[in-house]
Amino acid sequence: MQRQFFRIACVLSLAPFLLTAQSSQPDDSFDRTSDDIDRFVDELVGDIEVRLDDFLDGRTARSRGGDGYRWEDQEKEGAETLTFNGDTDVADGDTINGDLVVKNGTLTVRGTVLGDVLVVNGDVLLRPTARVHGNVRAMNGSVTRDDGSYVEGYTEESSKEYDTKRSRTSRARYSTSFKPFMWFDRDDDDFLFRYNRVEGLFIGFGENKKYFWDGSRSLTGHGSFGYGFASHKWRLQLGLDRQFATSSGLYEIGGEAHSLTDTKDEWIMSVGENTAAALFFREDYRDYHQREGYSVHTARYTKEGDVTTLVDLRYTVDRYTSMARIVGGSFFGGTTFRNNPAVDEGMLRSVSLTAGVSTVEKYRKRSEGWDLYMKAEYAGRAAGGDHDFSLVLTDIRRYQPLSGDDQISIRLRAGSLEGTPVQQRVFELGGANTMPAYAFKEFAGNRMLLANIEYQVDSDILDEIFFWPDFLAMVLFSDAGAVASVPQRYGMHEGFDAFSVSSIRSDAGFAISWHNGDARLGFAWKTDTKSPAAVFFRLNRPF
Repeated sequence: MQRQFFRIACVLSLAPFLLTAQSSQPDDSFDRTSDDIDRFVDELVGDIEVRLDDFLDGRTARSRGGDGYRWEDQEKEGAETLTFNGDTDVADGDTINGDLVVKNGTLTVRGTVLGDVLVVNGDVLLRPTARVHGNVRAMNGSVTRDDGSYVEGYTEESSKEYDTKRSRTSRARYSTSFKPFMWFDRDDDDFLFRYNRVEGLFIGFGENKKYFWDGSRSLTGHGSFGYGFASHKWRLQLGLDRQFATSSGLYEIGGEAHSLTDTKDEWIMSVGENTAAALFFREDYRDYHQREGYSVHTARYTKEGDVTTLVDLRYTVDRYTSMARIVGGSFFGGTTFRNNPAVDEGMLRSVSLTAGVSTVEKYRKRSEGWDLYMKAEYAGRAAGGDHDFSLVLTDIRRYQPLSGDDQISIRLRAGSLEGTPVQQRVFELGGANTMPAYAFKEFAGNRMLLANIEYQVDSDILDEIFFWPDFLAMVLFSDAGAVASVPQRYGMHEGFDAFSVSSIRSDAGFAISWHNGDARLGFAWKTDTKSPAAVFFRLNRPF
């Protein structure tokens, strides 16, 4: 079929010459011309098929020699070739083990390709996090490389003569991952390892949820299990979802059951950094509780380039139980962890709506885009639970480069808790990654406002003033926040007038960080009172 298509295309392109030859030459001359054209078409189609088949088989690699190009035979053990039709994304964190072929669409690479890349009738966009361990070639298209992208082999592009306004009936996505929010703490490893003051050493195994954007699978399972060696408790989570892929996104219905050691502090610090702090410095920046129950949900996800959206409606039934501090100390940081606060125990039945959108694009030294998150939760006694409250939480972040060497990052966070102020939903500020000049969780209440701003300057600017190492950056930051406790009878939108200028706490400082803003040594001072500097070290940026 492909051979016949090429023959027809070639003959049609040569039709004017055939007509001219027929009108100006005898019949036998025309026959000879027609035979010559047939032979030319056969040779051309055959050459195209051979080269395309060689590429798909992963047995040829193109390299530059002294007199032009030459073709070399190259075996690729265990590799496969993935072929897609239409626009295709390889997400950051995803890996393709083999060659990748895309027809009639744009290929955007943010992840890793362990092989060659070929795009026919389309463009190749290599984003800063892209890693291609092979060659990149665009036929009838272009190759665009952002700073920070890596290509082990050569890149080649040919003229772009096709109609860019053609209709596209399908959109293929290789990615099976989805990370809607910057603070979302997803463990990408199948092996689970953590250390904290209520479980001690925890070791387990898990499988992340996969999102089949191309509709290749409709059912996806996920879960984890592990054991806490100090708590002597097994933890388990099992989920099953039914997905419906469409050209505009992914719809899902599903449910899961769980027995977890849980926390409300995911947004403050990742599990990896918290484990390191607990192991080596006797600092556990999370508070924990036991949560056992189940949930059912329906959700819609979209993923278009660097724009991801999420809407999730969920019904949850959980029994909450307090957990005591079991582990005494760490390797180097002393002998005693702080106590783990109790929660309001009992059965909690709630309906929650979570929505968000992210346009954040990560570069080697900076990030750019918006990150918006909102959650509303209702837990009423009418549903049969032991607690009665409503909660709304919003988190807005903007990452704005001012040039290639500096950027501003801003976070605004607000929350309102109406009804019973259950401990596992109360808002807390102070300390690590919120307001570092103050004590950890120094302020608590049912109304919360927080604003953080950072200005990051890379070494290229600093080196113009005085010597500065290329791998370090300077960060100037300021934080302001307030938490209030208002009467339970106040409505969700009421009570924010309790905040005054005198009730807002703020700090400012600077940090020396790695070139991308992570791994920083910081110094923060309170701005409302005179106090010594709070010194801190973090492995990740605060937001």
